[in-house]
Amino acid sequence: MRLVLRLFWLALFVGVLVLGWKFAAANGSEVAISYVFGELAPAPQWVALLVAFAAGAAASGLVGLYQVAKLRLVTRRFRKTVRGLEAEVHQLRTLPLSGEEPAIAGAGERLDAARQRGG
Repeated sequence: MRLVLRLFWLALFVGVLVLGWKFAAANGSEVAISYVFGELAPAPQWVALLVAFAAGAAASGLVGLYQVAKLRLVTRRFRKTVRGLEAEVHQLRTLPLSGEEPAIAGAGERLDAARQRGG
């Protein structure tokens, strides 16, 4: 199985090289590249296309990286909230059922208010 996988990757690599070679041969004419701030020296068309593709991939990668970072921050905030709520539930579960001293600060006031309402 490992040999088949290696042969597959080798064939894929050779195929990409052959297609790249054909693409470079078909798009070898010189083109002048002009942009907002000026103009570059003439370069082969395949180089210009490759650079444009790489710039687009880098730009979309940066947008994706921003989205991932934003989602990780949201996830961190939610996990922190969940940890706090789990700690509160643990404290509430360990409260004594009949006792004078509340285990949680502020819980005594809530219990007193509930008793006054009849609950």
